[in-house]
Amino acid sequence: MLNKLSSILDNVIYLDIETTGLDESCSEIIEIGAVKVKDGIITTYETLIRPRGRVPVSTYSLCKGLNEKELLSAPSLNSIRQEILEFLEDFPLVCHNAAFEKKFLGFHIPEIKNAIMDSMELAAILEPWRKEFNLDSLIKEVTNLGKDENHRGLSDSIDTLKVVNALLLRQWAREEKYIKRNKSLYEIIIKEYKYLNNWSWTKYLLKPPFFTYEKHEYVNYEDSKKEETNLKKIPIDYTLYENLLENEDIWNNGGDFGYQYRKDQKEFSRKIRENFEKGERIFIEAPTGSGKTFAYVIIAAIETYLNKQKNRKDDSSFIISTNTKELQNQLIERDIPTILKKLRLEDKLKYGAIKGKGNYLCIERLSKCEDFEFSEKGNLTKLFLGRLCENGNYGDMENINYSMQKYFELDKYINEINCDSEQCKLDKCTRACFLRKRYNELPEENITVINHSLLSCWPYGEKKKINHIIIDEGHNLMEKCYDFFAEEFSYLQFLELLDMIEKGHPSIIGMLLNLNASYGYRETIEKDKLTYLVSEIIVNMNILLNDFRSMRLVSGEYNFTTEFFLPREELKGLTKAIGTEISVLKESIYPLYKILNDYVSNITLDDEVSGDTDNKNLSDYIAKLKANFDMLDRFLESSVFYAKILEVDSEYREFKFRSVPLNVGELVNEHMLKDVKSTTFLSATFRIENSFNKIKKHLGQEKAKEFVIPPTFDLKRRTKIFAINDVGRYDDFSYIKNVSKFIYNVAQKINGHILVLFNNNARRNAVSEELDLITRGSKIEVHNSKKSVAALNDKNRQVIILGSKGFFEGIDIPGDALSCVMLDKIPNYSPEYPILRAVTTYQKKGYQDVNYPQVCVKTKQIYGRLIRSTFDYGYFIILDPGQNSYTLRNLERDLGGPSIEISSTFKVLSEMEFDYNNWRRSNINKIINSIKNSNKNIQEEFNNESKKHKMFWELSKVENGEYFFENINFKLNGKV
Repeated sequence: MLNKLSSILDNVIYLDIETTGLDESCSEIIEIGAVKVKDGIITTYETLIRPRGRVPVSTYSLCKGLNEKELLSAPSLNSIRQEILEFLEDFPLVCHNAAFEKKFLGFHIPEIKNAIMDSMELAAILEPWRKEFNLDSLIKEVTNLGKDENHRGLSDSIDTLKVVNALLLRQWAREEKYIKRNKSLYEIIIKEYKYLNNWSWTKYLLKPPFFTYEKHEYVNYEDSKKEETNLKKIPIDYTLYENLLENEDIWNNGGDFGYQYRKDQKEFSRKIRENFEKGERIFIEAPTGSGKTFAYVIIAAIETYLNKQKNRKDDSSFIISTNTKELQNQLIERDIPTILKKLRLEDKLKYGAIKGKGNYLCIERLSKCEDFEFSEKGNLTKLFLGRLCENGNYGDMENINYSMQKYFELDKYINEINCDSEQCKLDKCTRACFLRKRYNELPEENITVINHSLLSCWPYGEKKKINHIIIDEGHNLMEKCYDFFAEEFSYLQFLELLDMIEKGHPSIIGMLLNLNASYGYRETIEKDKLTYLVSEIIVNMNILLNDFRSMRLVSGEYNFTTEFFLPREELKGLTKAIGTEISVLKESIYPLYKILNDYVSNITLDDEVSGDTDNKNLSDYIAKLKANFDMLDRFLESSVFYAKILEVDSEYREFKFRSVPLNVGELVNEHMLKDVKSTTFLSATFRIENSFNKIKKHLGQEKAKEFVIPPTFDLKRRTKIFAINDVGRYDDFSYIKNVSKFIYNVAQKINGHILVLFNNNARRNAVSEELDLITRGSKIEVHNSKKSVAALNDKNRQVIILGSKGFFEGIDIPGDALSCVMLDKIPNYSPEYPILRAVTTYQKKGYQDVNYPQVCVKTKQIYGRLIRSTFDYGYFIILDPGQNSYTLRNLERDLGGPSIEISSTFKVLSEMEFDYNNWRRSNINKIINSIKNSNKNIQEEFNNESKKHKMFWELSKVENGEYFFENINFKLNGKV
């Protein structure tokens, strides 16, 4: 193999290590692999290293072919330390995600002083648009090797070498293609990036003279494209609308879609169509598995197409609003293109997604930002962002790979380089800007996907009017509308605003001086007075911050929040004491506003105002000062129509004042749905106490129609719900240990595949630490990351996922992969929750009137993680159900499942194996009967059919007419 290996880089070593964990101080290096390229000659080195401590079972699962016997018989690190150093010599080391190798080598083999180059950093600079930069993704996308990352030292070192070759060759191929129009990347760096002249990768970006491509046939020069499915030409009568759902040939065309006609789905689509055509509003509750996305995208596609044919512009456009990023991506990347293709409308309709301006990179601001100019890392970040958005094809910052966001510390620069909502004039922008491109595409777009936050303040109305809207995940509006329509004063944000006086790009003083000069020096600008007024405001803000610290408002690791005029008993004096300081702060803002406003007025005079940029920017700045002054003024007025919320950061770095309207219904109609012709609200969890009334009243939609789709799944037979009565209350000292032990025992019973959800991160972290101790030496893995959810799909791994509130929605794992969902406690509001205190006090409502609706919605969403298909089954376990039987009985009704059993952990564990084996038997019978009914061969079809439904069942063998099946450790055999 080595004789076929060739490296573009010479006199370097490609190196990879495998470890027992991520923390170098408590984890060990267990394997080192390396490829040395010395004067064009390639040699390799690999060794296992015997660990002194425990090796997690997940390490053996991750590292292909690694086994415990081989590892425990390997040499110790000390015994091979010298041979490692001798092999490495003083050559630069090329590692993928080099920060990891750097910290482990520095801790365990500090004698290694070699320079380390990061191939992931190279990939980010050369191809910044990538969704993933891990080695596995790059192997699959920039090479034709057709393999996975092995997570073994030598194998990964060889793959890193090939990926580096491929990245450089792809870059040179792009440069050759556009050489007449552009400089090479090497030339750009040398001429425009002072601190990158000595960057470790710069010299390798210059293609060697007389270079040939012959030895690198594995390089993939094409951007990855999905395999096209060939469809038969089936005649489609679009005027049949939802009746097309009856024609299974349309939807199964191409064989990539396991579609079955469902009468309820057709009725669902009909309701959406009628609502569109009549210009009405409707709430539709569509349970999990009802195919709601499919149902509404079909109607959106057909209606927009037919109206486009008739030149009815207002009716040839749909907006789809979602709450989660997951659903937005699913619509754009999968659902909409798939359905348009099946309908043969992919070339007749246009679709896309758009967000608020602040989510996009601004090329103009990026080019002028001075923060990047003083270090190699700053230069590198600017180069990464500049290359990402240079052609206007990319620019959505949320789509930048998360690891790269962290690596380049983008949070530090975000407010300096994003599109400024006030100053960004999309109609006048001449840059190749991604947002401008999307903005100009809006008028001709037929389906546009947005989020609820953008809908609440639609900023693109001059380009695209919202006529017809589908609001999916509509239950989130219950709480989100409070945030959408709140106004806020933020200590940190106002500091940034004040900083612009002297340090803005350009500064307020600089723009003021320019404006004054352009109008003939009509004013005398007192710079010292301006800086003095700014310092006065900062002093007053810091006094407030010190007051909060001296009052010791924060206890623990969470931010302090209170309703300002309704604090708890021991803080009754807070309003008066702090109110005076807020008033002083407010009054100190006014002189700065007044002097700037007077300067601009006196310089320009009302009858001479022009389109001058400085004048516009100054006017916007002055308006922001006035808005903050007015916000503080309103905050200090007690009102029965608003919750006035004070929030103090847990480390006293920030404070916020928020005015939150309590009656959001009017604001929904005024700001979200004004002039909208038809609105469809969709969710699986609208009804509270079996009624739409609460959400309709809350959103000001009392006259809207209602429709309920019957449950798709037999929840009563396929699930059991338990409320545990013997682990203690969530705040008991023993709760963490008791819950952790129970989770571990359940994992042993059902081989993992468990999702445990927590209302609070501190509890999750405590359980994670306890489980880490309990699971040592077992095969059970415990994970906290959302990215680890995919590990549930591996039947050979026993995985427990511990999730926070971000996991309550958007987790979609069908089949055997997820068969138990636990919830740490009922998600009740704290009695001190500011909005609850305001509503119960000012609107005379009881605690449960405010609390139960959100408890109901959240618990239904969590329960919904368990059942995603007709083959799904399992236990939903509430670890601390609280002491309110009213809540449990209402949940029992609203969840639509079986009765909630109040039970001990012993009883749950004793019944579990019997129940799970019954469900698994039921599933295998369904699969076998389905194959029989299709007149297919069970031996040939069973395993494929099982995989299709995400089952872990396998037909292992057939002997003498007897079939042997297994599902992990549950085995069945017999004649079929």
